[in-house]
Amino acid sequence: MNVAIATLVFIASHVVIARTGLKPWLTKKIGPRGYLAAYSLLSLALLGWVIVALLAAPRAVLWAAPGWSWAFAAIASLLGFMLIGIGALSPNPLSVSFRDAGFDPERPGVVGWVRHPLLLGLTFWAIAHVPANGDWPSLALFGVSAAFGLRGMYRVGLRKRQQLGPARWTSMTAARGHVDTRAVAGALAGTALWAIALFAHGALFGANPLAVLRAQLGLL
Repeated sequence: MNVAIATLVFIASHVVIARTGLKPWLTKKIGPRGYLAAYSLLSLALLGWVIVALLAAPRAVLWAAPGWSWAFAAIASLLGFMLIGIGALSPNPLSVSFRDAGFDPERPGVVGWVRHPLLLGLTFWAIAHVPANGDWPSLALFGVSAAFGLRGMYRVGLRKRQQLGPARWTSMTAARGHVDTRAVAGALAGTALWAIALFAHGALFGANPLAVLRAQLGLL
């Protein structure tokens, strides 16, 4: 129950901020950087609550983790972290983003290929953990997170299209994507965070995917 409550509060906090006038009001009051700092701290605190609740919850095993699930989790979560890093650094008025200013519709960067990098990154991260975590409440956490990401891409895209209007939406989404310095920096930052999470996973969450992968590959 605590896991469900913590997960719902975590998701609700993002929905409330995105779907109401709270974001522009806070941005006006404390500035863009102040809002970003406050939003990041709130997200980290609520995510910490979710993790603590998950680790303390009783487990009901639903399936044994297949051998391939560890490599799948490592690769899919790497893609997720890279997309999150790209989305965090790329201006994107077409989706959830830390900033809209600086977006060039003629040179949209990776946003021209992946319209919702932050939400898609979250979805990859969540799906990555499903096969290797065949227990309740882990399935609830990662399943809800994946569903939230997929649903969020649809809802955010619909809302942004309505806000911009058909003509402006078409003009802002016509150009093809390209790799820019923000994308490279974001991918590198995401990879670095992924590596840190991989090495710290055992100490933080009890499961050591790095040790399992080494054993499967026959490495010391």
